[in-house]
Amino acid sequence: MSFLDWINPFNKVVDLASELIEDPDKVNEFRHQATMAGKELQKMAEETYRKELDTKTVPWVDALHKMGRQIASYVGYGLAFYMVHKGYDPMAAMAALAPGGIYSYVKGRGK
Repeated sequence: MSFLDWINPFNKVVDLASELIEDPDKVNEFRHQATMAGKELQKMAEETYRKELDTKTVPWVDALHKMGRQIASYVGYGLAFYMVHKGYDPMAAMAALAPGGIYSYVKGRGK
């Protein structure tokens, strides 16, 4: 099995179709069409990747994006301190911090 066959999302469809279609010529024709569709899908993915590599970005937007988690954390801490200072329940302040903490836990450490 080649690498292209492994990443082709149509392989399961071909397997299912080969069980249902009785005519071997029709199965081979269907397999060929699915293989061509998989190659076209891979070609589109490669073109998209190359386009992403060629796209120019704005440096300050990149920096803001990279600092996103840190900025969100500091804003969350500020919100929690403000809520406690104004007399809100500390549990409400912890609930305000929860989404950022959960995101950081799921996403893992930044690189």
